[in-house]
Formats: sequence, C-alpha cells, structure tokens
Amino acid sequence: MRPASLLRAALEAGDHAGLVRAYAPDAVLDAGLPGERVRAVGREAITARLAGWYPGRGRIVEWSAREYNDGAAVWVERIDEGGAARRQRHYLRTRGGRVARHWIYAAPPRAGTPGLAADQLAPPPELLARWGVVAGCQPIASSGWSGDALVAVTMADGCRLVAKRIVPGGGWIGAHTEDPGREALLVNGGWLAGMPPSLEPALIDAERADGAWWVLMKDVSDELWPDGRRIPREESTRVLAAADAMWRSFWGSRIPGLARLARRLDVAGPGVAERQRAGLDLLPNQLEAAWEAFAEAAPRDVADPVLAVVGDPSRLASWLEGRGTTLIHGDLRDEHLGVAGERVVLIDWGLATRGHPVVELCWYLCHCAWRIDATRDEIVEDFRRARGDDDDAEALEIGLLCGLVMYGWIIGHSAVVHPDPSERAWAEEELAWWVPRARRALEMWTG
Repeated sequence: MRPASLLRAALEAGDHAGLVRAYAPDAVLDAGLPGERVRAVGREAITARLAGWYPGRGRIVEWSAREYNDGAAVWVERIDEGGAARRQRHYLRTRGGRVARHWIYAAPPRAGTPGLAADQLAPPPELLARWGVVAGCQPIASSGWSGDALVAVTMADGCRLVAKRIVPGGGWIGAHTEDPGREALLVNGGWLAGMPPSLEPALIDAERADGAWWVLMKDVSDELWPDGRRIPREESTRVLAAADAMWRSFWGSRIPGLARLARRLDVAGPGVAERQRAGLDLLPNQLEAAWEAFAEAAPRDVADPVLAVVGDPSRLASWLEGRGTTLIHGDLRDEHLGVAGERVVLIDWGLATRGHPVVELCWYLCHCAWRIDATRDEIVEDFRRARGDDDDAEALEIGLLCGLVMYGWIIGHSAVVHPDPSERAWAEEELAWWVPRARRALEMWTG
C-alpha cells in the first residue's frame, strides 16, 4: 500500500501502528499547527505524534490525494468521535518508497463550520438603494486569502454587482498591513476619479455599517483572465501601460489608509507565522517551513541576506521610498486582471500600498510570467518601455531584490516540499532567473 493510503487508513482507524513501516528510519516531520510548530525525527517519534493528534476512530469527510513518483500532496479533513473537525494539508516526500519528509499545515475546517449570520451577509440597504432596485442577493464562496465575505447582487434591471464586507484589521493580512478598510477609503475619498481611463478598478461605492465596511463593485468576473489561458505579450504590455498610467497619476500622493511598503514586503514573512500561531489560516501555518525550504534551495550568499531583509524590510523599503512613491495596487496578478476592449480590469484593492512601481513589477513577474508569451527579460523591457522618461535603472536593479523577499517562500516550498515534478521545475526556473538578479541587487545596495 502506498504511503498516502496508509496515512488515510491510520487516520480513519485511529490505529497508527501500521503506519510505522511507511516512514524511513530517519524520516522528519514538520508541522505548523494551531498553537505550535512541531518537528519530530524518526518513524516511531512521528507516528507517536500522529497518534496523539488523531486518537480514536475518525470519519474522513474530505480526502484529495495527488500522488507522484516522489511522494504525495494531500488535503484531508477528519471528524473525530467527539465531533471536532480538523482539516490539514499534507506533503509527503518519499525515498525508496518510504516517507523521508512529511509536512503538515493546519487549515480552516469546512464541515460544521459556522459562517457569518444572515444579517452580516446583508449589504446595507442604503448602499444598494443608491444603485437601483435589488432583485436578489446570494453569498459567493471566496477563494482569496483575506477571508472577506462576498455577496452577488442582482439588480432589477439585470445589472450585476458584488458587495464585499471588510472588517478593519480583520484577517491575518488585514491585521499585518493595518488595513482600516482601504478599498472603502479609496472610493469615499474620491481617489478613483484620478484613475486613468485605461484602467477599470471596478470599485463604485462604499458604506460603513455595524463596525465593518461594505464595498460595492461592478461584477467584472466575465472579463477577467480565465484560469490556465496563455496571456499574449500584447495583453501583458497593456497591463503594464495601464498600471504605469496609474503610477504617474498618483506619483507623490499621500492617500490615507494605504499599506506601508515595509508591511507589504513582509506580508508573508516568517514573523507573520509567529503572530498568527493560534490561527487556522493555511498560509501562515506554512510560512516558517517554506522560508526554511528557500534557505535550502537558494545559494547561501543570496538566501542569507534575503532572509535578513525578510526579517526586517524597513531599510529596503526606505531606500525604495527615497526613489519616489505612488499608489501601487499591491497584488497585481493574473487572478485580478483582465483586458476588455480599451480597458484593463484590475480588481481587489485590499493590498493597495504607497510604494515604488518596481515592487509591483516583481509581484507581477512572480505570479504571471509563467503564463505570458514572453520571457521575464522581455516583460522587464516592457515595464521599462512603459515607464519611459520615468524609468529609474538603479531603482529597477535594486528593486528586483523584492521578488525573492516577497515570493521566495513559495519558490522554496515548490523546490523542496512539493512532490510534483512540474512544481519543482517551475521553482528551478524561477531561482535561475531571480538569484542572479538578487545577487546583483545586493551588491549594488550594500556595496
């Protein structure tokens, strides 16, 4: 029986004795769980830990296992005999058919988890009334990291809108970036009037009710890039041109409520994991292991200084701020983008930041370069062409360090933890491009 199947059998039966043979004698377990980070070495120590976490029989209500030659990636949710639900992400890396490394990250349970009360999912009537007669409202399942509640609103005239409920400082991202409800402040502060015609932010209205902001947006879901579609270079160039028009429009502006650049740079730093130790959000629970994987995957002369910046990004942030700041979206990636007619659609402004455009470029490269019909160097050239006379070569060279500072954790995780060979190949490709540029940036910045 394969290791993933043995794991399922043990979790169901509450009998972990048969699981011992699935592990190599020197196997290592690394678990990010509510209230603790646990490491165990050796098959007996690992199975003892599992037995302590999963005593007695349990009912598996979710099991999704993708198996590869070198391991498996598993989603599992188990309800124990007392009715408590536990959902986790497991990664198994095998050697000679036995598990050599096992990572576990806690995630929010789906079974029996209470959602928001009905009145909390009802946008303020006065907000909707400003836009016409409402025909119906329906909650939307969100796949984002923020945890904000979304509601689809259909108006009597057929117009479709989306309402988002934002609790100031809510969720781990909002808490870390000290979010006062920045999307609402962008709307109510009149800042959207300064957006260039080529960029559609989709935000149209906002209202505060019961300690939360409700933001109303156009439903542009049909205009966003579909999952998996290759992005022509021409569309990517238009995205960068529209973003540049925004950067120019707001250059030097001091918009209230934007995230500080230092907080944006370390939103996925290992310190976030420590502060969110008691929580069930998946990403914070995997950050420590992921950054350790980055240190394992990247050359030491780059990994060590990058991790030092991740631990305290204030100096890099200050240097970049000294080159000039503007409104940057903060989360410029494919899931938030679309090209429709003469407009570039850009949604989800929850990480809007006062920062330098090169930070935006780095995030865009990390998230989107793999699906754009252009090389990373060509995308950088398109960015520089869009910047025109405002192109700052030194800021670009040093600012490229932000790529690994913000995204090194996921590259490391894919390189070391993930058993999917395509994930590892992507990580190797990313490291091959980012490491020399980070090395050059470090030499210029610290030289």
